[in-house]
Amino acid sequence: MSEILNNYLENNFKNDLNKKESVKIRIEQLLSRGLDDENLIISLIEKELKENFVVPKKLKAEMYDKVNYMCRRYMDRIARFELDYDFVPDIDALKYALICIFEAAPVFHSQFIDNHIVPYWKVCDYHIDEVLSVIYTDDFLKCADEFLLKDIPVTSNVQFTVGLLIKGRESKLCFAWNHMLVDGGDYKHFVIDLFRNYNAYIQNKTMPLDFRTGTRSYKSVYEDFPDELKSKANLQLAGVSPHDKHTLPFAEKTENDEKFIARKSVPSAIFNKARETVKKYEGTVNDLIATAYIASVYEMCNLPENERVGISCAVDLRRYIKNIKRTGYTNHTTFMPCVVKGKGENIFDILKQVVECNKKNKQDKFMGLHGLPLLNFAYSSMVYIQAEFFVGLFYNNANLAISNVGAMDLDALSLNGNKPIGAAVAGAAKKKPCAMMTALTINGNLQLSICSVGNEEDKKMLEKFFGILAEKIKEMAEY
Repeated sequence: MSEILNNYLENNFKNDLNKKESVKIRIEQLLSRGLDDENLIISLIEKELKENFVVPKKLKAEMYDKVNYMCRRYMDRIARFELDYDFVPDIDALKYALICIFEAAPVFHSQFIDNHIVPYWKVCDYHIDEVLSVIYTDDFLKCADEFLLKDIPVTSNVQFTVGLLIKGRESKLCFAWNHMLVDGGDYKHFVIDLFRNYNAYIQNKTMPLDFRTGTRSYKSVYEDFPDELKSKANLQLAGVSPHDKHTLPFAEKTENDEKFIARKSVPSAIFNKARETVKKYEGTVNDLIATAYIASVYEMCNLPENERVGISCAVDLRRYIKNIKRTGYTNHTTFMPCVVKGKGENIFDILKQVVECNKKNKQDKFMGLHGLPLLNFAYSSMVYIQAEFFVGLFYNNANLAISNVGAMDLDALSLNGNKPIGAAVAGAAKKKPCAMMTALTINGNLQLSICSVGNEEDKKMLEKFFGILAEKIKEMAEY
């Protein structure tokens, strides 16, 4: 231990030997994890002492943790994100910021214990090298796929991994994490908090350490409801799904199927014109994406004009939380149906139906909350193995679905003034016949992806699907 840290112990805890010993153990733990900046260690410990924070040995498995774990039968439970920069970040500063956010949210370095009665998170020791991998490469795309498509077993010491890919003076930051921990909505909060602390360290050699440490419970979405609506919100027992059996034309499953990511970029010139067209129909970007997806399903699957098609659209339940800082990094996403009754004469007939359907959904005071009380009843009234079986009977895993992460805040994602020049999102690798499309917007460009488990034939099929989808957006742009 350095002289600075020894002096800190002697000067601040000489009259309290028990406290001195516990702080010494914590210092040694932080050093063993790769945090070797003495002043930052002291700042972190001072914050923990002020807030009476003690690293727990285990954490409660929340309802959404259990739901996402149950979904292992459909997907690999790993979410993925990429950010591109035309510079190389400071590796030590990135390591320090990652350690500090991991210390604030111990679930990131925990194993999920699949106890058949009451599962939980066992908090584990770790080293930053298990979290951050620095990789020099000549092929960003190939290297990114290799990193992002790796498994993160629930038995791992860390459930969140970061890859810093370096190619000359350019870099790509790849984030992969167990979806049981965090959805796309809170990933955005996570990375913004991470980068804010990185930037502060670069500029001042210290960090604000302003990470979220609140509850991860799904019940946070109810706390800000007025009293007269709170009880009704907690009684939305009926599940909501499009009950649609359509699928994209995947090949038959084989033992040789592997995970892959299919990607598509729609340039800003086309996407922005399409957005302006959709606005004339009182539609949103989500309506645009859903319309293009549904229209592409009709064409790809050669469906009759009067065929009903329904997809699931992700809904961020943080819309109900007034102060997000009181919650921890967690999941607050559900799905709502978007259904059209027929193809109509052109894509604008589909757009009108999508806008109408989504408007109707938004008029529901409890949009997205349907079925949550039923899930909670199952997981709280039964032992876990029974609850998983029961929930699995009525849980609907949509074959056709979309999730729009939204526009990237370039300033919030800047690293010491260097804004990202590109970004991409890919959800969990879904097993066939699920086709979950994820989307984001950066610099006006629409980035789309589908992560799947299949073969080369499946990848070509999804690339064809994306080609059709891009043409559907172009149709709206040229209106």
